[in-house]
Amino acid sequence: MAIDVGQSGQLLAQLTTTAVRQPHGYWGSTRDEMYAMLRFCWLPCSLAVGGFTFLIANYAYDLLSLLGGQSRIGTYFVMASLREISPFCTGMAVAGVMGTAMTADLGARRIREELDALKVLGVDATRMLVLPRVLAITIMTVAFTIIGSALGIIMAMISATVLGTTSAGGYFGSFLASLTAPELVGVLIKSTLTGLFIGIVCAQKGLTVRGGSEGVGRAVNEAVVLCFAAVWVINFVVNATMLGLNPDMLANR
Repeated sequence: MAIDVGQSGQLLAQLTTTAVRQPHGYWGSTRDEMYAMLRFCWLPCSLAVGGFTFLIANYAYDLLSLLGGQSRIGTYFVMASLREISPFCTGMAVAGVMGTAMTADLGARRIREELDALKVLGVDATRMLVLPRVLAITIMTVAFTIIGSALGIIMAMISATVLGTTSAGGYFGSFLASLTAPELVGVLIKSTLTGLFIGIVCAQKGLTVRGGSEGVGRAVNEAVVLCFAAVWVINFVVNATMLGLNPDMLANR
């Protein structure tokens, strides 16, 4: 574990150094990687966030109906959709789809000695292959989280207005009354850290593969397990920090 942490930190330092010293030449590849990620990840992210939010919205609406507070469901989904469901489900979907694909691709290049061949030719494989993918995963994780948050809000509104008896005005009134700027900042910070962690860990596991095709399989498994665990940890740490620094986020208006 200590070796993995050290290698991941070293990779992050290398990527940061090369990106800052020469901030050009990799944005075209980053754009292509973002487009590929959009093609393969939009459906899993949408289904995960939308389906889970709709399920929770129905449970929450039934519970609030028993208490006579149906119009307060918008307040609940500031916490449920923005703070919890969207960042969590998006991180899981990105790690499971794109994180594993990056680990498998880099691992296959490693065991075929393609990375060694690039080094012999004087090509920086980290800059050419890893940096665009890490940037793409980080940027698109933030984008998918924002889109997922909007989708979750819409699914909760459908549950409250179409399947329930709450008006759209009442739903959005309670939602916007409880929404704060620190809440939005926390979502952006959380999704950025999640995407960066997924990119760095999956790349590090792919670059350090040993043992042929079986090693690639083990690396993919280890990467996705670490990423799933990290989504929980990052979610908890960022939420605890934001709530501690901004007690107003706990107020239900």
